Amino acid sequence: MIPIAGDLFMVEKFGPLKFLDKYTRTSVAAWALDDLVVSRVRAAAPGIAVRRIPYTLEELRSGGRQKQNPWFYRAEADVKGFVQFLAPKIRCDRYLVVHRHGGTQREYGIGISQYPYGGPVHLFAMMLIRIYDGRTFELVKEAPALMTEDTYIERMTHNFLGGPSMQLDPAMFPEKPAEVVNNTVLRDGVRTMLIKSLDKTLPALLQRPPSPSSR
Repeated sequence: MIPIAGDLFMVEKFGPLKFLDKYTRTSVAAWALDDLVVSRVRAAAPGIAVRRIPYTLEELRSGGRQKQNPWFYRAEADVKGFVQFLAPKIRCDRYLVVHRHGGTQREYGIGISQYPYGGPVHLFAMMLIRIYDGRTFELVKEAPALMTEDTYIERMTHNFLGGPSMQLDPAMFPEKPAEVVNNTVLRDGVRTMLIKSLDKTLPALLQRPPSPSSR
């Protein structure tokens, strides 16, 4: 498996217009989010050998990427290319990737957002799970990691950002991004959302249809 939850935490301060949005990144490597993701995959796959494929930051930045027309850029092509790039390290029957993605609003990946004019503050942790065939590298399955069922009612009541989130007291919005890593409320909130969403989503994705001989 290839975890790309990574160690970046987004601090997003939205303006009344999108071009006034301010984005800052800060490191939360001490939170060990990729280790957490791997542990949830292993817990959801009893009896299956789950091996983590290592990679460096430099490989993540450039490994397997092919130049794409910026007008027709597809993130899935980059993810597939990265899987193919790493595959020679460990040959597997399936490659499972858990990586950041955007929701239905302006939030992306893992972080905290603040809306203008005294609007809400949201902590969020949005992951997409993709499974690739180990021989052809074709996409077999994919799904966003959600803490609830993906129904209209749940989207309106719990997943209005398009993924796991929780509303916080505005006082929790960090004035200095460097303060994030030592904030236990933010750390525990992100970890809780990752655990709940992965534990909810992974089991169904990892199920395989019974082989003809077992019918």
